[in-house]
Amino acid sequence: MCLTAEALALFLNLLNPEMISSEAGRITVHATEADAVWVLTAEDEWCTMAPQIDRMARFD
Repeated sequence: MCLTAEALALFLNLLNPEMISSEAGRITVHATEADAVWVLTAEDEWCTMAPQIDRMARFD
């Protein structure tokens, strides 16, 4: 799943700031079940594999 910087900022503003950590080109949301890592792509979008990882974990 990928979001624009604006859409990701709107999403992150809904969360408790203590759940979020960041470094250059990478934002991590420390969720209850697992961390969701957002990575900046060359197309200036922020992408995460969290939905796919969650789906795979449900079928294990």
